[in-house]
Amino acid sequence: MNQFLKQCRTILGNKLPKLIVLGNESCDLDSAVCCLCLAFNLAKNPGIIKSLTTCNNPVLPVLNVTREELPLKTEVVHFLRSNHVDLADLVCRDEVELPEGQSETKFVLVDHHVSRFRWNVVAVVDHRPFDGNSGLEGGTYKFIEQVGSCATLVTKLMEQVDLCKEVTGENAEVLRLLYGAIVLDTVNFSAEADRARPLDHEMAALIERSLEVADFGAYRKTLFDELVAKRSDVSSLDSLQILSKDLKIVSKNGITVAIPGYPILVQEYIKLDGVGENLRKFADKTNSNVIVLMGMKVTDGSVQRDLGIININNEKLHQEILNKLTSSVSPDFAFKKHDHVTMEGSFFQQCNVRVTRKHLLPLVTSVVEGFGSSD
Repeated sequence: MNQFLKQCRTILGNKLPKLIVLGNESCDLDSAVCCLCLAFNLAKNPGIIKSLTTCNNPVLPVLNVTREELPLKTEVVHFLRSNHVDLADLVCRDEVELPEGQSETKFVLVDHHVSRFRWNVVAVVDHRPFDGNSGLEGGTYKFIEQVGSCATLVTKLMEQVDLCKEVTGENAEVLRLLYGAIVLDTVNFSAEADRARPLDHEMAALIERSLEVADFGAYRKTLFDELVAKRSDVSSLDSLQILSKDLKIVSKNGITVAIPGYPILVQEYIKLDGVGENLRKFADKTNSNVIVLMGMKVTDGSVQRDLGIININNEKLHQEILNKLTSSVSPDFAFKKHDHVTMEGSFFQQCNVRVTRKHLLPLVTSVVEGFGSSD
């Protein structure tokens, strides 16, 4: 992997068209690992996605985060380092030109499929429900299946071209990275979280056989606990940095909603030093009208979730988002309102912990799109 990444750094400055494998803007472990592992496999085995076998552009994995923001992704940094990936050789989005108009540079999107680069997208690997408004060309290769982890789909692509049968040192490194993402994103296959699907179980078992994991139950738990601890460790981050740790942005027609997710509960977050001031700074930085805070805490496999909706400068938008989420029945967040909070906003315990940001995003997007078209 490191040799491949070093080679990638050498092509940054050239003007030749590239095949860019791009993760999503949250750059969580699943996104980062899928970006690196899919690019690595495409460079060595173009047949992993048959429609790209005739593409001669050099493959370049790009983490969809700036170099300055990378240290905020604490579990990503830890897991890559523990698997001997040299962080200096990674390519972040502010280190390469990413053309938005028609270009000979092409994109493969992993762990998302709605992108401003849609004109140049040739393939998508994602585990979100397909968005019919994505604007992707009809001929775009799409491997979209609602599973717990996008790493499951990358593993499946490897299996389809027999890359999991004879495990080399390189393959083992890739499989270990994918395995960590699967275990973390499925909450270690927790029935309570209900994230894992049959294909997640199947691909995890395939990796365990390939890596000859003897006691997979203990191995999974040890790995999961380690990754959760690293993801939850925000001790080195202030209340402003935490907001950018795992961030989604919904923006259209001059309206922007920021949706930070973080590994502590919102009720814990709003008690940190300087929260009010830092929320304002964050809103200025992201041009946000409303901020939707999503908190999650995992303790011994048990999941807690809560949510806060903060109006910055558009009370009508805040109210419409509040109404949309609290009246939703599919999904049903099962909200229980928090009456005692330390700052202004709408705060809820989310009793249905199976509902994630993937489910919330389409609801917020529908409000923003409708709001923008009517105002």
